[in-house]
Amino acid sequence: MKNIKILILLGMFLPIFTACDDYLDPDKDGTMGEEDVWSNTRRAFGILNNAYTNLIGDYNRIEDAMLASACDEAVHADPSNIIRGFNDGTWSKYDIIENVWDNCFEGIRKSNLFLESTDKINIPKQPTNTGTDETIILTIERMKGEARFLRAYFYFELVRRYGGVPIINKTLTTEESRLLERQSADSCFRFIFNDCDSAIVRLPDAYSGSTPGFDEGRDIGRATSWSAKALKARAQIYYVSPLFNPENEKSRWQEAYLTAEDIIKNGPFGLLTLSANANMTNLFIPNAAIGMYHREIIFSTSYSANVTNERLNAPISYGGKGLTCPTHNLVKAFGMRNGRSISEGNSGYDPENPFLNRDPRLEMTVLKNGDLLSINDRSELIETFPGGKDAPDSDPQASKTGYYLAKLVMQGGLSTMPAAVWDGRTVNTSKTKILIRLPEIIYIFAEGYNEFHGNCSDDVYIQLENVMKRSGLSLPGGALPDMNQETMRKFIRNERRVELAFEEHRFFDIRRWRLMDDPEERDNYLNIEGLRVTKTPSDELMYETIPVEQRIWNDKMYFYPIPQSEIIRSEKLIQNEGW
Repeated sequence: MKNIKILILLGMFLPIFTACDDYLDPDKDGTMGEEDVWSNTRRAFGILNNAYTNLIGDYNRIEDAMLASACDEAVHADPSNIIRGFNDGTWSKYDIIENVWDNCFEGIRKSNLFLESTDKINIPKQPTNTGTDETIILTIERMKGEARFLRAYFYFELVRRYGGVPIINKTLTTEESRLLERQSADSCFRFIFNDCDSAIVRLPDAYSGSTPGFDEGRDIGRATSWSAKALKARAQIYYVSPLFNPENEKSRWQEAYLTAEDIIKNGPFGLLTLSANANMTNLFIPNAAIGMYHREIIFSTSYSANVTNERLNAPISYGGKGLTCPTHNLVKAFGMRNGRSISEGNSGYDPENPFLNRDPRLEMTVLKNGDLLSINDRSELIETFPGGKDAPDSDPQASKTGYYLAKLVMQGGLSTMPAAVWDGRTVNTSKTKILIRLPEIIYIFAEGYNEFHGNCSDDVYIQLENVMKRSGLSLPGGALPDMNQETMRKFIRNERRVELAFEEHRFFDIRRWRLMDDPEERDNYLNIEGLRVTKTPSDELMYETIPVEQRIWNDKMYFYPIPQSEIIRSEKLIQNEGW
């Protein structure tokens, strides 16, 4: 490359990694020669720093919709939003709802550019403001690991959406890009595993100022060796799942759970205790009890101060748009405080008082009638009964499910930080998108172990119990009941659904497990339910499950269509089956 476009490659540096106003001094035409970039270490490092901006880092990125509204977690309140195409079958290779193709391949291109150009980086013989020659050499080696981690991450995002894609390990000419062919999903996963392994040996376990080349204040938030190992574990559990492993090659299950077990047993991570003062939202939006980059985070985006989640998802009566409305399907997945499913005869579930003694994570995830919401300089009770200010009949965009989003929405009340405000004045909340956190790794460990061995060990039970009990569940006898492989499989899947709700796992779990092949699962998934709350003349509440949406499924939807524009540009790229 003779010229590198500044706006593309160097225009959006992560402030957490650089703090340099004079980082660039481009020519007046907005371009910079290749030699100019690689002769300056800060510019060279900026190429890779910029690749972090290609991480999929916004939960509300689909025209203000969350991916949760494209599965049975939620309904989007705006009937005209493009997210509806996932549910009514109107999406196509021409109408792409979530086009990550360009974004991920751009991140891959930046990673490749850095990897193939590191020998061009000028290492000064005298100390500079980027360090001595020794620290610069160490930094370059570390950043090679970051580049491989990021490339693996982008490829994983592509493969779980599209299946096999072209494997690119160098920068391409225009002609070369037209001749790219898709590789098998198997080849892509092996490429991901190799990049993760390469990253693991190059990246530090943590960033500390005592190690030459690493600076905690500047570099915290970058990928570590544990991030790479966790990404490998995630990719392994997809690789072994029915969507990519129709023959059920059992050795893959063992590989997945062993990688996850190593992270759990040897990594520096731990589960946080959740309470009213430190709830699920505070995992993403810190307060005095839970800080940034806490021990449950294995990898996340950098923090940014805004009120996006709150403004888009708080009820209209509180000044929000109320867009993401949790389903009753999801609410039913939350069990009782004693750890039992609401469908179990001895669980203690009371349909006339359906929220009594429920899993505490439900209250941390979903807002329902009678809940106190403190946001936008207001503190009032949610009212979803007919005539209530948040009821379906209160506004055309009010929740049709009877629920509103609590998780990711920073409110006041018992919290030790101020609630989000955007009406009249602004109180931003600092938030991150957690890309990998410890509970997911625990579920990978449990799922892989159960599928490989046909049952679960005491250690698996203990790890699962730890996730449940940290939010306040009181398990009978202090232990989960023994389960066979099938019941344990259902339990693990449900725990993933509950704990990781709205974190963009359920949408893909349904696909990797091929749940739509099961008529009962398919029926439950496509029939979206809500909860109607009514008041009797004596002000008693009555609850009724109601149908909200009937959705559409076709098996081609297990994978996304490749954008038709890419098919047209290419001479060899083949579209996914059915599209």
